[in-house]
Amino acid sequence: MDDQVQKEILARGTGSNIEQRLESAREISRMHEGEIKTAEQLSSRKIIHPGMADREALNAFRGLRAKLFSMNQGEGFVIMISPVAPDSGGSFIASNLAAAIALDDTKTALLVDCNIRNPCQHDLLDVSCEYGLTDYIERSQDMSVERLIYPTGIPRLRLVPAGQQHESVSDYFTSVHMEAFLEEVRSRYRERFVLIDAPSVAESPDAKVLADLSDTVILCVGYAKSTRRQIAEVAAEIGRDKLAGVVFSEGQ
Repeated sequence: MDDQVQKEILARGTGSNIEQRLESAREISRMHEGEIKTAEQLSSRKIIHPGMADREALNAFRGLRAKLFSMNQGEGFVIMISPVAPDSGGSFIASNLAAAIALDDTKTALLVDCNIRNPCQHDLLDVSCEYGLTDYIERSQDMSVERLIYPTGIPRLRLVPAGQQHESVSDYFTSVHMEAFLEEVRSRYRERFVLIDAPSVAESPDAKVLADLSDTVILCVGYAKSTRRQIAEVAAEIGRDKLAGVVFSEGQ
């Protein structure tokens, strides 16, 4: 672990909390990363990274990260990112927020693609995968969580892809196995943040179920995709206690 990282942890913590944070940082520093993506590769995929020319975009996601950390006292959480309407940039926001969290040397982000009818994160992050979330839920008795988690080439950012598509997918997220999955992945690292890339709240009942399993929710609104009334209706469905805020994007 880098000496500067250790100094920052010591400055932020007190008592036994210091040792817990140090141990968490040591565990994170031992994560196997595989081949790291270059700045050019990340830019071509519209993923934020240190040193990028578009400082406004980088700072916007850092600011969003800081707000979420503040709301949750810096503890790990499960956050759902969902578009109000389809094609409103939800997956783009989810992947870049995950990348922003992973910029912190003491944090790790796990991005879970729950758009099982239209998955895209494995393509967006250029990750070759054999198994995913639906495979685990169907075969949890003989499949470990480790087989679902893939390095992305971005340090401290991992992906759980959606998995194989099936004819009937309506009950995946109501399964007790989904709750067990989230509990296991969030408990592996004290400083782990789980981000759920969810379908549109207005279009899919999956999103409401996933919102109930999450600690907090961000809604994404694409340019000219939703009216104020539609945004208000979806926000009311999520509930004030769950809703962290609304992010506006140019869509996908």
